Amino acid sequence: MKTAALCLAMGAALLSGTAAADGFWPKKDGVAGSTHDLLKADQAFQLVAAEREGNTLKVSWEIAPGYYLYRKRIAFQALAPEGARLDAPELPRGEPIEDEHEGKTEIYRGSLKADLRWPRGAAAPQRLRVSYQGCAEAGVCYPPQTRTIDVIDLTH
Repeated sequence: MKTAALCLAMGAALLSGTAAADGFWPKKDGVAGSTHDLLKADQAFQLVAAEREGNTLKVSWEIAPGYYLYRKRIAFQALAPEGARLDAPELPRGEPIEDEHEGKTEIYRGSLKADLRWPRGAAAPQRLRVSYQGCAEAGVCYPPQTRTIDVIDLTH
């Protein structure tokens, strides 16, 4: 429960900017460290690309050492063209963990590739909204992240 409260407090601090103002982050072992000890969300969870190959979109991340993404916090939405839709994403099996506030869950470390498909006869998505959430192993969770990305068409 302590970690859940810490994640909520740190998420609020990151959104409001107060974490950077006071210069300290609580650590898992209770020792404070400077904000320079943690990467920004876009550095910790680098969304690399959304590429179309035939009838599949491949979305990939590079996850910095000491950080992880929650499998169940990853979501995709087709934004363009109008009416574009996606089937359920195909994600690889994650590393099972017992998380203090998530319970039994799966995480990803290192790199991650998700395969996305769309219903037969539907237009191929050209723009996506990607949502995800992760944590630093130091005991700090980031607020949910949402990015809008254009799909790179490798079929042409």
